[in-house]
Amino acid sequence: MLPVTGRVAAEFPRFSAEQMFALAADVESYPQFIPWCRRASVLARHGDVLEVDNHFGAGPLDAGFRTRAVATPPHRLEITADGAPFRNFRLLWTFEPLPDGGCRVGAEYALSLRSPLLHGLARMAMPEASRKIIHRFQERAAALYA
Repeated sequence: MLPVTGRVAAEFPRFSAEQMFALAADVESYPQFIPWCRRASVLARHGDVLEVDNHFGAGPLDAGFRTRAVATPPHRLEITADGAPFRNFRLLWTFEPLPDGGCRVGAEYALSLRSPLLHGLARMAMPEASRKIIHRFQERAAALYA
């Protein structure tokens, strides 16, 4: 199976790279604004490395998994996993200051799921899901930093 890959980016003219990085690095707040995120709990913290227990679901689909988040404040947050339901998972957030203020946020992902059915669903859903997540980050930033 070929991995499901994609990239989405958006400019946030009212918010700094530091603000958007802080929002992305606060994984325990994800259930408040990220679609399908039911729980995200930090299990361990080692400097800028987090071990996170995640729980995502939609309708009858439900998955718990662990990720490792490596932060390089305020420019990068890399999230990886290789346990079930994934063969592998990588999400790279980037936060780039814009010349006139604000920042550009990018999210690049590559994932493979163990289940062919779930892998097929991910291939169809990820482009729209990633756009929706960026939109929710915009809404969350406006609510927190307005």
